Order: sequence, then C-alpha cells, then structure tokens
Amino acid sequence: MFRPLILTIILAFTVISVHAANITWSPETGYQSDEAELSGLLPGEINKILKWMNDGRAAEERGNKKAALRRYKKVQKKFPKSQYAPESLYRTATIRLKQNRIDQAFDAFYLTAFVYPNYGSFNATIGEMYKIAVDRMKTHRGKILVVIPGFLNLDRAVQYFERIVYIAPYSDYAPLSLMNIAHTWAKKKNDQMTIYALDRLITNYPRSFLTPDAYIQLAETHYSLTRGASYDQSNTDDAITYFEDFLIQFPQNSSVAVAETGLAEAEDMKALSKVKIADFYYHKRKRYQAAKVLYNEAITIAPNSPSADFARRKLDQIAEKESPDASDDASAEKEPKVEELQKKAEKRAKRRVKSLF
Repeated sequence: MFRPLILTIILAFTVISVHAANITWSPETGYQSDEAELSGLLPGEINKILKWMNDGRAAEERGNKKAALRRYKKVQKKFPKSQYAPESLYRTATIRLKQNRIDQAFDAFYLTAFVYPNYGSFNATIGEMYKIAVDRMKTHRGKILVVIPGFLNLDRAVQYFERIVYIAPYSDYAPLSLMNIAHTWAKKKNDQMTIYALDRLITNYPRSFLTPDAYIQLAETHYSLTRGASYDQSNTDDAITYFEDFLIQFPQNSSVAVAETGLAEAEDMKALSKVKIADFYYHKRKRYQAAKVLYNEAITIAPNSPSADFARRKLDQIAEKESPDASDDASAEKEPKVEELQKKAEKRAKRRVKSLF
C-alpha cells in the first residue's frame, strides 16, 4: 500500500497550505506554473523539484512507470510544501490506477484531497476515490500468489466509503457513499450496521435524492428483524414509523405503492401480536374483559387486515358468552345433579375408611 513512512508522518501532524496554482506540462517546455513558488524554497531546491517532476513525467510518457514513481516520491518526501507536491501525488495515483493497484491509488488520491484541497478539482479527486471504492465493493479482487483471484474485500470498501464521507461530507458523494455502505453491510448480513448507515443518510442528508430509498430500506430492514407475532414487536414499530414517515414526506414518490404494502403488512403483524395475547386471556385465563381490550386494539391498529377480521369474530364470541341467556344456560349446565353429589360423597367416605387401616 502506498504509505511512505516519512510522508505519512509529515502529513499526519503538519498542516500544509499550498496555494492553488495553474500547473501545466508539455514535452517541449516541461512543467510550468503561472505563479511564483511561495513555499520559501531556495532557487536550487526549486530547480531540483522541477528536474524530478520533468524527468518523472517524461518517464511516465515513455511508459517507464517505476522511474516516474521514484521521482514523484522524492518530491513528496523532501518537499511536501512545494506547489508541485500535490501534482506528484496525483500523478502517482493515476499511475497506480493504470497498474491496477487501486489501493495505492486510493491512498494517493486521498492524500491529495485531504492535504491539498485547493489543488485542481477537489470534487474530481473525490470522484476518483468513489470509483475505486465502488470497484472494491463490486468487482475488484486481490491476487493470491500474484495469479489466483482472491475474494472481494468488502471491509476495505466500507473503509474507503467512510473516508469519503469524512473528507467530503458536503459533496454529492457523501450520501452515495453512505448508501453503498448500507448495501455492503447488507451483503455481509449485518442488519444493525445497515440500519446505522441508512439512519446517518436520512439524518444528515434529508434533501438527498437517495433519502426516500433510505426510508424504504430502513423500514424493510427493521421489518425483516421481526421474528413473528409471538415475539417482541419493537422492530415492527420502527418499520411502521419509517413507512409512515416516507408516505408523509414523499407522497409523490414512485415507491409509494411499495411503502403502502409494507405498512399494511407491518400493521397486520402488530395487530396479530395483539390477537395472540388476547387469545391467551380468552382461552387460558377466561379473562374476557382483558381479551376484549386487546382485540379492540388489534382492530384499531389495522382495521382492514385479516387479523382485525379475526379479532371481530372473537369479540362476537365473547359477546355471546356475556349475554344473560348464555349465562343462565351456562349456570344450568354447570349445576351438579344429585346422583353426582352422592357418588362423590361415597368416594370421600371410602378414602377415609382406607386411611384408618
């Protein structure tokens, strides 16, 4: 990985301010700048930098990438405050890309943008970093023993996207990176980190064109964590909240039908959980009043759902049991007969006699 020790230490602890200059290069004239060197370098040092840069660019044009990298590295290490230092980093990054060493290329682009934000087009540099991160996420595989393709390094892709969010939080690439982070965590079956990335997106970038999709994915991810109507419904509640927020904030979005379907399913699940508890009070405890409250809650949560229809039928059954005629019939049925009382008395007497011997 492209991490020259001396350069890394210098860049990590030193604030380098390089005024943006219009630097050009041609095979005939070499590198030229429209501004004077303001970094306090001596004329001999400036000439040395220009020689390294010109020799490096000429070697690059000839296809001698190793020679070019050596000269660019000298500029980066020995004269990091020079106006040509960011140019040497950027050229290093482009060479590494051509060599398919995308990790070294990313590091060089990152240092260019982080340490020299006034160099060239900051947004274009971030764009190159974003493309490398996407490549890391989708297709790029390292080589095992130089020849054998390795595995996708999704962890490194996440690291790259996070560095983009950190260095360019106000760029269009920040919400894109967060969405890709969420997709990557989803591939890794890490639901909590997926939710965290999506939540950061909708919180920090509410006006992004990706925010509606983030709401839908947040709701669906939460709903997927619901284990069933017999278990804790906190994730179902969160899913309902995000589906409702989406429908309130984006009523004209093309995914409204998806959100409405998801909301109906989540509400039915929540209603069914109430029905399950009500059934327990109704069938196991004969506590009809508690069952009625829960059945009515199920109807309130999702009035047009199958669970609500089931709850209404149960309420009708309870109403029948609580009617005066039904109570009279039940008490009549439960009243014991004389013969039954006599048999029970005889059994008790026999048990007492046996206990005496």
